[in-house]
Amino acid sequence: LIEPGTGQLLTEAISCMDPMHPSVCNNAVWAVGEICVRCGTNPGPLKPYAADMVQNLISLLMGNAVDAHGNIQTIPGLAENAAACMGRLAKVDAAFVAGDLPRFLVGWCEGMAKISDPVERSDAFQGFVLALRTNPNSIHASAGGGDVSDVITAILFAVVSWHIPPDNMTADLLSGEYAFRPFPPESAEVGNELGKLLHDVKTSVGEEVWGNISKNTPVNVRRLMREVYHL
Repeated sequence: LIEPGTGQLLTEAISCMDPMHPSVCNNAVWAVGEICVRCGTNPGPLKPYAADMVQNLISLLMGNAVDAHGNIQTIPGLAENAAACMGRLAKVDAAFVAGDLPRFLVGWCEGMAKISDPVERSDAFQGFVLALRTNPNSIHASAGGGDVSDVITAILFAVVSWHIPPDNMTADLLSGEYAFRPFPPESAEVGNELGKLLHDVKTSVGEEVWGNISKNTPVNVRRLMREVYHL
């Protein structure tokens, strides 16, 4: 229904994705994500604008928003909004984002972990899985060919965010009494895909690297990975 005017909408929204104007920026990112949803699996309307969308979203995900004095801007809600939008773009066509994935993989994970809206959260993670499947080398590329521990830890903690009870955000959750909840049943398909992805990541880095990462994660995260994801 919106296809005839999609170009104008996207052009204006992309130009408004400026963190110097936080409210306008957040609204623009949300609007772009909604347009992606309405495109379904038809990448045609987005193709001329996808590169600009990705570049703007990368800056928002990687904390490159600065004010006129060069100070980094932390804008409430923007990282998770950008993470959801990137996922929705990837769901339309993962190739739109996969090529640049090494540049923002960690930032995307951190943004996804903050999303509270269940629909936006599902879209973000579904798009993330598709993008990582399309560019499976992005984990190693994100680490510059070096130690992948930080990259994989970011992925693990993004997955862990699905299991955090809404009323328990304390540090004790990681090392105190075990309180992680099961994966939400209404998003079971996403959970299954994330489980497969984690196993594939473990295979790609090898037992030794995975074991070292596991040893350095909090005890309750290790238990969650063992009991829920059989890792």
